[in-house]
Amino acid sequence: MRVPRALLDGADADAQFSILCDCYRAKLPRGWFFSGPTAARIIGVPLPNRLERLEVHVTAPGDFLPRGTFVVGHKAAAAETTSMFGHRVRVPAELWCELASVLTVDELITAGDRMLSEKPVMLTTRRHLERALTAYGAGRGVRKLREALPQLRENVWSPRETWVRLVILRAGLPEPERNARIYSSDGKQIAIGDLVYRRYKVVIEYEGERWHGDRWSGIDVDRYNKLVLAGWTVIRVRKHHTEADVERMTREALVLKGWRG
Repeated sequence: MRVPRALLDGADADAQFSILCDCYRAKLPRGWFFSGPTAARIIGVPLPNRLERLEVHVTAPGDFLPRGTFVVGHKAAAAETTSMFGHRVRVPAELWCELASVLTVDELITAGDRMLSEKPVMLTTRRHLERALTAYGAGRGVRKLREALPQLRENVWSPRETWVRLVILRAGLPEPERNARIYSSDGKQIAIGDLVYRRYKVVIEYEGERWHGDRWSGIDVDRYNKLVLAGWTVIRVRKHHTEADVERMTREALVLKGWRG
């Protein structure tokens, strides 16, 4: 299978990836499917930059190894597949286990958090992940999967929320609610906080690059003002903050609000 170079010239990285997937989808023999990092990108699972290459991972049943330009071929004795976003891919629970060969523990937690999140759509359930891990047996990376699985959480809306949560938990701080609704004293919703300590009225917000835009900054400022007036402490985490910064700010805010460890 080959892709004409002319189709890729001038396109950005995301467009090139989409073109590759569309070209190979039309040529995949019956029973073949996208797998590994390619399937993860198709269904919206976050991956580290090192895995976002101009290539497609294709798996074939049996002993045949797929080959072709831009193709990374794999073979599998058995695999469950599904159609998602117009492509035949490995089911998310099995895909999570497959990714253990190329992801670290924390990257597996980030990927698993996304799969369990209802935003924008839930891709699998914890029970399916547990079953997939059991069926995975002694596959490559199984120790990482066993370490990662208990640390997965539902209702996580971004990879940076996962990062902040892992930092504060590993620092021995209490676990916050995730994307929890916060209400004023008269019962009106003020905000949905990224990470919320309701008992201590502390909320941690991770601010992405969108915050620089006038529209988003105005919305966020209004929301922060309402939280402060309602007695909440708001910790705003940005890209430049280190793990030590996140731990220090969270600990200080909790102690000021009465947490004693």
